[in-house]
Order: sequence, then structure tokens, then C-alpha cells
Amino acid sequence: MEPVPSTVPRRHPVATFFALSVGAAWALWLPLVVLQDRMPARTGFVLALLGSLMPSTVAVLLVARLHGRHEVRRLLRRLLMGRVGIGWYVAIVALAGLAVFAVWVSTLLGAPAPVVIVTIPGLVISFLFSIFPGSAVGEELGWRGFALPRLQARRSALAASLVVGAVWGTYHFPLFLLGAPNRPFALFLPFALSCVIMSVFYTWMYNGTGGSLLIAVLLHATTNLPLTIVYQPLGERVLPAYWVYDALLALAAAVLIARTGAATLSRTHAKQVATP
Repeated sequence: MEPVPSTVPRRHPVATFFALSVGAAWALWLPLVVLQDRMPARTGFVLALLGSLMPSTVAVLLVARLHGRHEVRRLLRRLLMGRVGIGWYVAIVALAGLAVFAVWVSTLLGAPAPVVIVTIPGLVISFLFSIFPGSAVGEELGWRGFALPRLQARRSALAASLVVGAVWGTYHFPLFLLGAPNRPFALFLPFALSCVIMSVFYTWMYNGTGGSLLIAVLLHATTNLPLTIVYQPLGERVLPAYWVYDALLALAAAVLIARTGAATLSRTHAKQVATP
């Protein structure tokens, strides 16, 4: 490997990762914001997709530069860690179900109900696309594979989760400036808040499984499904359901923190940490 250049600071790898990931994604998404309807649909799709790959791309490049190819292979092997307890897979489905439950609760409170039209093949295709080339693999090597274990080396699991979640939510900001009816600007605040809260569950699963990125990827893709299939049909009327979703997530996260402790967010494993 070539010597590490001074432009890649070893003492601040997480800050470097955050800056490069968000900066690269925003640079790709900025033309979508500026041109909007004047952007050709195919070009817009490619730019949106490339932006969703930036966190993992930057993470792999930084690991290679800072630690060498053997560490890249070690990072990628975490995507194959599927031999974990069945309870983790059940928890993934339960968290996706919580999003659907939130919509039902919001309708009881007088919010509009979505008109959901989905087929089993469509559901499977959406799920697989969300894994790759969509955002699940495209982001999780970065957020949970690179940033989280390095932050946990010096912070509690809860504090590390909140930092990752705040950047994760901010990273999506340009997508809420596109004027799309299924992603109104007013949705950004509750969406960003959900990222912060959901990060607690990601850390719980990552630490509890000994660092499985496969579980993180499956959680990402599975929880994307109700947001795409159930929430998007609500369009600009989605806010009541999303605020209920945030409230239920916060309640569940509070219970989880009380049971596992903020230090590790795990009752069975130590924090998963990485060297700078």
C-alpha cells in the first residue's frame, strides 16, 4: 500500500468520513435540487442512486487507505454474518411492523388512511432493490461498519448512536428539497428524528450480534418497505402518521435503553469497537 497522504487525517477518521460522505452525496444530489423537473428522469435516477452509495464507498476507501486491503476484506466479511439468533430477525420484522402500526394508530386519531396497492412480486423486488443497489448496502458499511465502532471506542453506545443518527438524518436533507409530493419538506424534521432514534436499535443489533452488518442491512431494507409502500401514498398528508411513528419509536427505544443500559446497549456482548 502507498503511504497514507496527509489529506487523510488519522486522528479524525470519523469526522473525515462524515464530511466526505455527506459532501459527496450532496454534490451528486445538488443538480436534482437545482434542475428538478428539467433533469432527465434517467439521469436523475442515476444521481439519486449514486448519492445513496456514498457512505459505504467512502468507508471502504478510507479503510483501504488507513489500514490496508486486509481490513477492507474484514469489513466486507461482516456482511456475511448471518448466523445469529432467530430473535434478531424477529426484531427486524417487529420494527418494520411498528411503522405500519403507527399508521393505524394515526388513523384512529383522525389522520387519513393510505391507499396501499402492492403485489408480492413488487414487494420482493422493492426489498431486494433496497438492499442493493439501493441504500441498505450503500449506507451501512459506512454508518454502522465504519463510524459506529470508532465512535464507540471513546463514547457510550447510546452517545455514539445519537451522533451517527444525527449525521445520517442530515445526509438526506437535499432529498427533501426536490418538491416531490411523497417527500414534502415538512417531513424532514420527523424523518431526521426517526433516524436518530432508529440508530439506537441499529447499535443494539450491531453490538448484540457481535458486529453483523448483514443484520444492519436487513434492518435498513426491511424498515424501508413500509416507508415506501405505506407512507408514500399519503403524500403531503403523511406528517401525522410519521409523528406517531416517532413517538412509538422513542417509547420503544426508552424501554430498550432501560433494559440494556446506555453504555453498551447490549446485555450479552461488549461494545463493538474499532481502532482509529
